[in-house]
Amino acid sequence: MKKPILVVKFGSASITTKEGEVDERIVLEVARQIASLQKKYNIVLVSSGAVAAGKRFLPSYTGTLSERKAAAAIGNPILINTYSTYFRPFKISLAQSLCERHHFSNRDQFLQLKNTYEELWRNNVIPIANENDVVSNKELKFSDNDELATLIAVGFGAEKLLFSTSVPGVLDANNKIIEKIETIDRDVLGLARKDKSAVGLGG
Repeated sequence: MKKPILVVKFGSASITTKEGEVDERIVLEVARQIASLQKKYNIVLVSSGAVAAGKRFLPSYTGTLSERKAAAAIGNPILINTYSTYFRPFKISLAQSLCERHHFSNRDQFLQLKNTYEELWRNNVIPIANENDVVSNKELKFSDNDELATLIAVGFGAEKLLFSTSVPGVLDANNKIIEKIETIDRDVLGLARKDKSAVGLGG
């Protein structure tokens, strides 16, 4: 029977240190748990962290668009190499998938993306998706990797979508975790905040 699809998104703050370096202890734990889940699911990892990993190589980094693109170009191979190092002992190979919005708005391109992922899964390879920051158009880029993960999950008919962040869950006005949300309404949407970590976009 064809395995169901699981999309797991990791935010920058959840896989990097305060200094912005990829936290190898966290990546090792990610690899261990994903290796166990792969027995049951076809998995897509959506991972932030490229900009955080690369910006330390830009001494005058202030966060401009061109600097973010440059940081992503530096950080992407660092991020993928780190993941590959810690997935290797579990005999899991990885593939990099740099996505742009047109991959989801154009049906032919979406089907090509889907067919590619299915070929990877048939060969027990896990795709790691991220936005193609280096060339993405400012007006057409994803709002963040949460959106990318959601588009992949909905488009591929994923059974589950997990957001792994530095925040423990959806918080109410008193910073208490809301265990379960039954209905998305105006009150629930009003819980959204603009807070963000030092390395992420805020999700």
